[in-house]
Amino acid sequence: MSRPNFLVIMTDQQRADHLGCYGNDILRTPRIDALAARGTRFDRFYVANPICQPNRAALATGQLTSVNGCRQNGIPLGLDCTTYADVLRAAGYRTGLVGKAHFQNVSPVPARPAVPGGEGEAPPEPFDLARRSQRRGPEYEQEIRSRWIDDPDRDVPLPHYGFDHLRLCIGHGDQVEGHYSGWLRDRLDGAPDPRGRAASAGNGLGDAPQVWRTSVPEALYPTAYVGEEACRFLQHPSDDPFLLLASFPDPHHPFTPPGRYFDMYDPADIPLPESFGHPTAARTDLPRHIRRVYEIGAENPDAYWPFHSDAEATRRMIALNYGAITMIDDWVGRILDALEQSGKVENTVVVFMSDHGDYMGDHGTVLKHGLHSHGLIRVPLIWADPRRAGASVSSLQGSAIDFAPTLLQSAGIACPVGMQGRDLFAPDAADLPVLIEDAGLAFASDDGLTASRTLVHEGWRMTVFEGSDLGELYDLGADPSELSNLWADPAFSARKADLMQQLVLRQIALRDTSLQPTHQA
Repeated sequence: MSRPNFLVIMTDQQRADHLGCYGNDILRTPRIDALAARGTRFDRFYVANPICQPNRAALATGQLTSVNGCRQNGIPLGLDCTTYADVLRAAGYRTGLVGKAHFQNVSPVPARPAVPGGEGEAPPEPFDLARRSQRRGPEYEQEIRSRWIDDPDRDVPLPHYGFDHLRLCIGHGDQVEGHYSGWLRDRLDGAPDPRGRAASAGNGLGDAPQVWRTSVPEALYPTAYVGEEACRFLQHPSDDPFLLLASFPDPHHPFTPPGRYFDMYDPADIPLPESFGHPTAARTDLPRHIRRVYEIGAENPDAYWPFHSDAEATRRMIALNYGAITMIDDWVGRILDALEQSGKVENTVVVFMSDHGDYMGDHGTVLKHGLHSHGLIRVPLIWADPRRAGASVSSLQGSAIDFAPTLLQSAGIACPVGMQGRDLFAPDAADLPVLIEDAGLAFASDDGLTASRTLVHEGWRMTVFEGSDLGELYDLGADPSELSNLWADPAFSARKADLMQQLVLRQIALRDTSLQPTHQA
């Protein structure tokens, strides 16, 4: 086999158990399940950060977000950061990204200015910031959604983080901009723009936040755009090895699957998680700023923050989430058919994954931010390599930082110095603890101290909250729904102490080694 091609299919905000091959007996995903049936399904693969932009940066660089600098939404990935696409491109690969990138900011709303610490007058600019080279300016504004509304035909300098071919989707549901906008305009041929709640056919049966029956037809929905563009890339006649990232904006909220997918699943058939009746809002064992996150969501459930919902609305949102996933599955089938027709299937590694999960009813909550419950941090990873015959299920614990090293090693290319993950298929791959970083929501606390760190190790999850003596400790084997927080239980103090030590040791092991010394001493 010559140097392999890579087809990476990514979804947005899809938890691992929202696939048939991960045990969901309601959701229909036959093409993704068939991929798992000829590849390796990783059963314990986790995010490095539970939010879109940071975890996509971790996947791209093989580095923790505290190392690559993209520690939260709103901080772009540095243009000087090396991605797996950079490496493959330099090695002669034809590289393409169709769909959602989210390596840069998508919102035009500026962040609150940083305030220098201590007393006295502020240091003169640019010395008011400890790092003078900040990621700002026109080169970091390629993915801002409003710019594409103003100019759907705008150009993006290439390569974009290592990708020479780029077709962007910016946004979610039927509210997507980017290159998709020009494509949609051309196909509408003067007809009114059908996107968004204002143009929708209403909320459908019942009432639920983040839901409307889109007027965008199936053939023009963003999922179809990503699928079509992926197929077009695969039809290119080049003999060079290729890397294609097909990145669907769905099933991320709002929940607007088009056409038949909107009514494909009956909410009455959707079981709620065991923890649904144990809402986060009723807990007293959490820091005030964590509980505040959910209050913010309740104040505006049509925004981006997590919120508690009643059983009927939650079932409806899950059913629509399922519809969006089945539409993706149908397009995964068409993409794989296009790969087959290209004659390159025997030399192509196909990967299916998601950037992070969603509560989807866990503890009565939907969306993300706040607690690191399992539905949010555990994501699917299916790796189908023609050189590895037959289906298998790997129980090796993996992290988003392991993706780039695994891909590069599959290509027979060494990992850049400072890349922190490891090859999940290496014969000596250890079952390492997973470290998950989270900057939190600074506006949920008066002092802005809202960060947390989670360690997943040996069947346990422990989360430490900044500025608080409170925390979370769960025995995932005995309590998979995370109903009993053992943090303050004296019977588990030794276990907590051991995990604290493991957390410190993992942070030491994952220190930044990307900056190299110039001399021996």
